[in-house]
Amino acid sequence: MIYGKHLMLRIGDIEKTISLKNEKTISDFLELLVNRIGMRVLAGPLVGYESGEKSKEGCSGLILLYESHAAIHTYVNQKEAFIDIFSCKEFDKNTVFIVIAEVFGKFTIIEEKVLIRGDHWDKGLNLEYDEWKTKK
Repeated sequence: MIYGKHLMLRIGDIEKTISLKNEKTISDFLELLVNRIGMRVLAGPLVGYESGEKSKEGCSGLILLYESHAAIHTYVNQKEAFIDIFSCKEFDKNTVFIVIAEVFGKFTIIEEKVLIRGDHWDKGLNLEYDEWKTKK
């Protein structure tokens, strides 16, 4: 048994670049995303905007879930974003892509990784810790 899945995306060629620097749009995106994939909000979203160095200009947002978290970091001038979803509850990544397209328009997937987290989660924390110590 595992703890959960961690989907990590880097998307580019984002059509609606104006949305990448709008804190309300990013906040609404996070809420829509977690609602559509069947998660429950514990806190947030919390969104901030960085307007300093042009290469880093954009929004960062985080929403805490009962099932874990979702985050986004946008880069306006590169027309890119990083999106992470980590959850102990199963979710459909195709639904994630649909929500991204609804909010940001057309985009290209530059990087897509799915990690399985918490191998042997059902063993108990002490057994996990002992096993981890012996692997060093």
